[in-house]
Amino acid sequence: MQQADLVKESELFFRQWLRSPRSMGSIKPSSPALARAVAEAAVWSPGRYVVELGGGTGAITQGLIERGIPRDRLVVVELDAALADYLRRRLPGCTVVQGDATRLDAILAELGIDDVATVVSGLPMVRMPFDFQKAIVEQGLAALREPGVMLQYSYAPVPPVPARRLGIRAELVRYVLRNLPPATLWRYRRLAA
Repeated sequence: MQQADLVKESELFFRQWLRSPRSMGSIKPSSPALARAVAEAAVWSPGRYVVELGGGTGAITQGLIERGIPRDRLVVVELDAALADYLRRRLPGCTVVQGDATRLDAILAELGIDDVATVVSGLPMVRMPFDFQKAIVEQGLAALREPGVMLQYSYAPVPPVPARRLGIRAELVRYVLRNLPPATLWRYRRLAA
């Protein structure tokens, strides 16, 4: 990405943050270090899909592409219209959907996708009401086919969702200090029956 494009990306991200601070997890796009950490933790094999919830300006998606996941196997769901339009221009070949993460089942059904290996969420879960957290985690886990994982990155120093209350297993994958603010990466799985 060119320097001018990075400036535009940062400006767009900051404008969206000013407009709706609660809907953005940070005032800056994710760092390449966080994108690499997410990409390393993602489960993927040929023919399967990776879904990203809350694509922002595409920093994490770019990390997934650099890892070698083909663009035509990446689905990015972004609620904000301006960010979704930006992502379509930045990420040709990726499927970018302006949509609601709590309706992931309907989005994937409309796309005809039923083999998701990883769901990545960059949504600011810590600030969300429990019902939204529950809907997003349930939708993300329901989209997965085994073996599959849901990853959540967060800028809060606490776990992003109440795992026990949601009936899931949450595992801290790593701290990413080379991000502003520092981030944590979590892996969610269903509890064994």
